[in-house]
Amino acid sequence: MHRILRRFCHSPLRNVFFMLLPLATVYFYLMYSMDAEAQDKQAALEKVAMVTVKNGRGVDSSLKDEMIAAAQRNILEGTEVEGNKHQPTKKPKEMTALLKKLTEIEAKILHQSEKVESIVQVKGQPNVIDRDLLVYEQAFRKHGFTVKTPAGYKSTGRLVETNDTVYSNTEDDVEEDEGQVQQMQSSTKTAEWEGWMVLLCMTFTDGDSSTCLGPSSYGHLTQHQKVNRIPGIRNTLWRKDSFCHTMAAARRLPSLRKSQLSLLCWVLPEQYEQFLSVADALGSEIKWVFKSPNPGGTIQILQPTKERDVSRVRLYQTKKAVVQQYFANPLLIFGMPFNVRAYVLVTSVSPLRAFIHSEGLVHYRLDQRSFKKVPNRTWYFAQLKQYLKHNHGPEAATIAFKNMESIIVQTLLVAESTLAAHFSGFKKSPVDDPYRCKNCFQLLGFDLIFNASLHPIVVEVNGQPHMQASSSDDGWASNTIKQNAIDDTVGILFSKTSVAEEVSEALEQLDSNIGVVGLNCQPSHQLCLTRQDLEYLLDSRREAASKGSFQQLYPSYDCAKYSLLLRDLRRVGSMNWNLAGRQSEVQLPAMQNMQLSSSDAVHHNTAELHPVISTVEQYYFSKETENADDLEDIGPVINDDIYLNQTERRRPKDGYIANLIDNVFDDEPVVDVKYRRPQCSEDKGTMPYLVGLYMDPDINLSPTFDAIVTNYHVTVPYDTVLIKVWAFAASCDCEARLDDKYGSSRPANYSLGIGENRVSMHVVDVTHSEPWVINTYTVHVYRKKLSEDDGIFSPEMQYQVCSLIQECDLRVFPKEPCGLNLVSGITWNQFQSAVAKLPPCHSGDAPGHWVLPCSDCERRSTCLWKLADWYPHKCRHVKMPRQNLRQCLASKKVLFIGDSTNRGMMYYLMEQVNGTLMQWDKTHNIKVYTNVNNNQTLVSFAYYPQFWLPANQRPVFDKALYQLLRKTLPLENNTNTVLIVGGVHWLATHHLNVIQQSLQREGLTGIKKVMKGLGAGFHQPVDGVHCLSLKEQSKLLLHNAGLHDYAVSLGYDVIETLNMTMARYKDFLQGKCACHFHKVREVSAGNVKPSTETPEFYVAEKPAFYHIDDGLDEEDEDGENGVPTYYHVDGNINALYSEILLSRICGG
Repeated sequence: MHRILRRFCHSPLRNVFFMLLPLATVYFYLMYSMDAEAQDKQAALEKVAMVTVKNGRGVDSSLKDEMIAAAQRNILEGTEVEGNKHQPTKKPKEMTALLKKLTEIEAKILHQSEKVESIVQVKGQPNVIDRDLLVYEQAFRKHGFTVKTPAGYKSTGRLVETNDTVYSNTEDDVEEDEGQVQQMQSSTKTAEWEGWMVLLCMTFTDGDSSTCLGPSSYGHLTQHQKVNRIPGIRNTLWRKDSFCHTMAAARRLPSLRKSQLSLLCWVLPEQYEQFLSVADALGSEIKWVFKSPNPGGTIQILQPTKERDVSRVRLYQTKKAVVQQYFANPLLIFGMPFNVRAYVLVTSVSPLRAFIHSEGLVHYRLDQRSFKKVPNRTWYFAQLKQYLKHNHGPEAATIAFKNMESIIVQTLLVAESTLAAHFSGFKKSPVDDPYRCKNCFQLLGFDLIFNASLHPIVVEVNGQPHMQASSSDDGWASNTIKQNAIDDTVGILFSKTSVAEEVSEALEQLDSNIGVVGLNCQPSHQLCLTRQDLEYLLDSRREAASKGSFQQLYPSYDCAKYSLLLRDLRRVGSMNWNLAGRQSEVQLPAMQNMQLSSSDAVHHNTAELHPVISTVEQYYFSKETENADDLEDIGPVINDDIYLNQTERRRPKDGYIANLIDNVFDDEPVVDVKYRRPQCSEDKGTMPYLVGLYMDPDINLSPTFDAIVTNYHVTVPYDTVLIKVWAFAASCDCEARLDDKYGSSRPANYSLGIGENRVSMHVVDVTHSEPWVINTYTVHVYRKKLSEDDGIFSPEMQYQVCSLIQECDLRVFPKEPCGLNLVSGITWNQFQSAVAKLPPCHSGDAPGHWVLPCSDCERRSTCLWKLADWYPHKCRHVKMPRQNLRQCLASKKVLFIGDSTNRGMMYYLMEQVNGTLMQWDKTHNIKVYTNVNNNQTLVSFAYYPQFWLPANQRPVFDKALYQLLRKTLPLENNTNTVLIVGGVHWLATHHLNVIQQSLQREGLTGIKKVMKGLGAGFHQPVDGVHCLSLKEQSKLLLHNAGLHDYAVSLGYDVIETLNMTMARYKDFLQGKCACHFHKVREVSAGNVKPSTETPEFYVAEKPAFYHIDDGLDEEDEDGENGVPTYYHVDGNINALYSEILLSRICGG
C-alpha cells in the first residue's frame, strides 16, 4: 500500500485527483440536502392530511386530495409557511371515543345543510315586511341566499322616521289582516315546512298560526331549517300585559328579591284592587304610569292618592291598561332622560343561548311625561360609554353595561320555563318527544332605562324591532347599527366553523361524575350528557367563534354568577309549576329521570346543564388568555366540585373580585380587594347598621368607627381636595348609598371644599319598589385653609415677595412659570409701599397675579397665606368704605343673572351694604330683595341656567332675562340700573347678544352692564359632574379671552375672575363642581362682632365645626326664642372679586 501511494504521488494523475476532490465533495453535499428537503416536503404533506382529518373533513376524499394538491403547489413554488420548515414530524393525535362522537355529530350538522338550496322564504304582514325586509334581504343575499317574498307582495321602498315612545311602542299589538295574508299565501301548494332553509316571519305575533307556520308543522322541520320566531315569546315577554305578569312572578324568586328586573306593575282591570292597596301603602308622592295595551294608546301619569286624579284612576276598574311605577330618578344626559335599545339574539331557549350586539341605540326623550323621542338626537353605545367614562369615572361604563347584560340574561332565564312549556307540544304526533325548538331563533329589542346609580331596568321587550332605514340627519348611525346586527345574525346562524376537537378538550375537564350517553354513562353518574346536549355545546362554540360584533350573554366565561337564580328556577321546574303559579299544561319529565336517562333524545334545560356549561366556557376563556400577562378578568370559579377536577381548577389572583355582578345591585366591578363587600347578614336586626365606613386616602375617623355611632369628624390637610368614599351595609337587604337614597352604592369620588364638608352615607332598604332610608351616618370632614398654619407676621422681618400665576398641577399657561416664584430685588415692606403709590384701577380686568410674603419662596410652609392678595401689575383696586358704598347704591337697582357664583357676589354686596346678612336662600328661580340699604336699594337675582331640568324644560336665556326685568320694574335707562351677568363656564357671546336685543326692546340701552368672567371649576373627577381635562381647561382660557373682548366692544365693564380663580383653584368651597368660592353659613348673634365703617367685614369666632344651613327656604329674621339669626358669606376669593365689582358699580 505504501509503494502504491508513493507511485501515485509521483504520477501525473495526482494533479487531476486534487482538482476533482472539491467537486466531488460539493456533489455529495447537494445530494444529501435534496434528500433532506424531500423528507421535509413529505412531512408537510402528511401534516396537511392529518389537519384535514382532525377537522372532520377526512370523510370527503375529494376535499382531502384538493388540500394536499394545494399544499404540494405551495411547497414546489416555495410559498409554504416558513414556520412549517424543518419542523419534526408529529404523530397524529389519537382520536378518542368522545372526539369521534362529536366529529360525527358535527359532520352531520354541517354537511346536511350543503345538500339544501339556500332559500329564505318571507311570510307575514305586508306592513311589517315593507318596513323591515330590506335590511334582512341585504344581509341574507350577502351570504349567498335567495330571498323569496310572498306572492303579490310589492315593496313601497319608503323611508320613514318613527317617534315611538318607551311606554307605548307602536311595534306591537297590531292585529293581523288575515285576508291580506291569506291572499299573499294562496299560491303556496307545497307543505308549509318545505322548500326553504330559513323562514323569515315578519309579523307582530309569534307567527305560530296561518300567518307563518302552524304549531304542528314545527315537528316536521329538519336539522338545517331555521325560523326567526320563538313560539310563546309574545305571551311571555313581548306583550305589555304578559311582560308584567312574567316580571311579577319573577319577583317571588328569592335570588331576585333585590334585582329589580323591571318596574313594579299591574294589569288592569283584573289587578285593580291589588294596585290600589300597594299605591296607598307607598304614599302620596309616588307617581304611576297608566299605559294602554294597544299601540298608540294613551299614556297618563296619575297619583291615586291625589284628589285631582281619583276620578281618572277609577275609570280603570273597567278599562284595560298596564300600570307601571313611574321611574323617578333616571340617569340624565345633559339634563335629559334617555333609554337604550339593545339588540339581543336568542339562538336557543332551553338551554339558553343568547348574544347582545356591541352597538345599540340611545334615544333622548323630551321629558318623562310624554316620553317622546327627541328628533335627530340619537346616540349609539360607544358615545354613551364615552360619556359615562368622562362624567362618572372610568369604571362607570363597565358597570352600567355589565349590569345591563346581567339584567337581560336574568329576564331570559326567567322566561325559559314558560316558553319551553309552550312549544314542547309542537310535535308530529302525541307519542313523539317534546319539541325543543332547535330550529328557532329571534332577534329581540330590549328597551332599558338606567337610574342615577347606573342600575338598569327593562321597560319593554320587542319581538319585531324596527329595522327600517331612517331618513333623518342622524340616521346613518342608526342604519349602520341595524344593518350590522342583521349581518352578524346571519353569520352566527350559518357558521361552518369546525369546533369538535375544541369541545372535546373542554369536556375532558369535567369530573368523572359526568358521563356521556352511548360512551360511558353509568347509574352512579350525577349527569349524563345526551346527543342533544352535545349538539348544544357544539352549536354554542361554533356560534361564539363566528359572533362578529355580538358579545356572548349566555353561555359566557362568567355565567357562574347566575347559579343562585338557576337553582331557584330548577326548584320551581322540579315541581312542574310555571312562573305564573299555575300548573303547566305540558308536563315535563321528572328531573331525576332526565338526568339518569340513557336515551339520546333527552334534552336538559339551562339549570340542569349550567355547571357543565360554566366549566367548558371557563376552559375556553383560560385557553384564550393563557399567554396574557394579566388574568384578572378570568371570572368567578365554580363551587360545584363534582364538575371540575381539583387539579385542573384555575384559581384567580389574590385580591381579585368578579367583574360581572352576581346580583346587579351589588355594584362592583373593581379589582382592589378592599372594595369587596364582606359577608352580609340575613338577620333583620342588622338592617339599620353599617359594618364599615371607609375613605381613600385612609383617614382616621373620630371616634373610631362603631356601628352604633352615626356622627364622625375628620380633619384633612389643604392639599386633600378629593377622597374616595364607600361603606357596606350589614344586612343583605340593604345598601350603603352616598348622599341620597338613589345615590352611588359603589366607591365614589367626593370633592372636599375648604372648611366643613358633610358626607352622608344612607343605609337603604332595597327590598321595596321604592328605596327606604332607615339610617344615616354623617362624616364631617374639615379641610384646612392654607392660612391656618401661618406664623405670626413680623413687620421687622425682611420677607421675600412671592408671586403665584398658576399651580404646577393645573398648568394652563404653558409659557408662564408655575408655583411660587420670587419677585427679586424687593422686600415685602418695599412692595407694599410701591403698591400704595400706584393709581386706582379704572377697569375690573387689569392683568395681575397673586402676591404674598414668605421667608423663602421655595418653602411654601414659610408663607403667610392670610396676607395673599390679587395685585394688578400697574394699578390697585381701592376698597370702598361702607358709608360711601351706601351713598353710591342709594336709588340703584342691581340685577344679577347667572349661576351660584353670581349669587355669591350678590350676598356679599348685601352684607357689605347692610353690615349684616339677616336673610338668604339658595334660590334657583327669581328673587327680589327690597330690604337693602334701608330700603333705598333693590337687589334681584335670576338663576340661569337650570341644569337639573330636562333641556326642553329649561327657560331660555331670553325668557329668564325678560322675567327678571319684569320683576324689577320700573327701571331707569341710566346707571341707576345695573345688570350683572356671569357664570362658571356656560356664558357665551350668544348670551351677550340676547342681552343687547332685550335691552333695545325695553329701551334700556343706557344702563350699567357688568360681566363677570368665567371661573375655575369642574377639575375633579366626581360622579355626576363632567370633568375637564387639562387641554379643555386651556381651551377655556381662549374662550374667556374671546368673551372678554366681545363684552368690552359692547360697552361692558368686565370683572376678570378666571385667572384669579385658576391660580387658587384648590380654594373652592363645598360642592361637586369645585367651582364655588363662597359659602353662606349661620352664626349665632353672640359670636358676631360689631361692624365698622371699614370695608373689612366682621369675623365670627370659629366653632369646632361650622353649622351649614341648606337654606332651601327663606329664613325668618328671628330665630328660636326671638334671637335674631345672622349669616356670613365665607370665601376670601369671592370677597376679592366682589370688591372689584363694587368699585366698578360706583367708580365709573
